[in-house]
Amino acid sequence: MDLGAVIHSYGGPVLFVWAWLQGEAAVIVGGSLARQGYWPWWAVSLVASLPAIVGHQVYFHIGRRYGDALLARLPARSQPAIARARTLVRRNDSRIMLVMRFAYGVRLPLPILCGAAGIGTLRFLGYNVVTALAWALLFTWVGYSYGTAATAAFGRIAHYEAWALAGSIVLGLGVHALTQRFGKRLI
Repeated sequence: MDLGAVIHSYGGPVLFVWAWLQGEAAVIVGGSLARQGYWPWWAVSLVASLPAIVGHQVYFHIGRRYGDALLARLPARSQPAIARARTLVRRNDSRIMLVMRFAYGVRLPLPILCGAAGIGTLRFLGYNVVTALAWALLFTWVGYSYGTAATAAFGRIAHYEAWALAGSIVLGLGVHALTQRFGKRLI
């Protein structure tokens, strides 16, 4: 089986789904494959930006439709913070919409909050499309620029991968054991 034929045949749908689920990692790999000649770089950016656009639009519409009810169900102690966040979004909606794609950790709730704050649908869509394209172009470029260098570096250290995997497992088990033993005292 020819890997190039498989990538050409199924790569677009796989990139779309992977970008929906994983985001940056998928786009970086897509950029690296573009560098190797499997796709044009612009196709990777376009395919990757589509799930980003659709995802934020879905979350925005959830916020428009159910945002008030969802936010009211959160604990009472978080309601003052929610009120401050709504005020912040209303006062700085343009800035929030420009940076929300790159605001890791709050990237999912921000479109919901934008919908609940009453930002116009077409206005949000415009910012969403522009920021998704910028995001996809950025990470496609990262993969295109550094993908071959990373592949070469990983090729040199590939014989250590079993040790790295074992070390990761031991580290993970160690962190788990420590948090089980001391975690309750820290909270």
